[in-house]
Amino acid sequence: LDAADSLVAKDPNDPYFLELQGQIMLESGRPADALQSLRKAVDITGNQPLIAGIFGHALLATEDKANLDEAERVLKAAVVKDNRNPFAWHQLGVVYDARGDQPRAALASAERYLMEGAPQLALPNAATAMAGLTEYSQDWIRAQDIKLVAEAQVAKLRDKRR
Repeated sequence: LDAADSLVAKDPNDPYFLELQGQIMLESGRPADALQSLRKAVDITGNQPLIAGIFGHALLATEDKANLDEAERVLKAAVVKDNRNPFAWHQLGVVYDARGDQPRAALASAERYLMEGAPQLALPNAATAMAGLTEYSQDWIRAQDIKLVAEAQVAKLRDKRR
């Protein structure tokens, strides 16, 4: 942390030094202390998805429900810019779960599992999401898409085992 602090002192607007400083604090069990550095890094980079994912994680790790709105906003922006980031999808699912929004938590999990190559886990999550979402809404349609892709992948895996 001393080395990261020195880097930030030399260049206080370098988003990668700020991200390093924040990540060290987060991983040292000091998520609240990490927020300022990570928030600044996200702002400077225009919500760079990997940094935003870490910032969203830090917001959640504070266990302060007051941070849920910001975490959701940051993580949604991260997955819009990089929808192939399973960590950001996982964190977004944690936000939805903390709010009691099980259908969207399941949808975020389905997204994550599908991109991690675990269609057998994506499938029940997509079905759970579809059961709780308004039929033909944007999220319901996405859950249906994931379900169809996961079913095809599971069938392909079954065929390979034969």
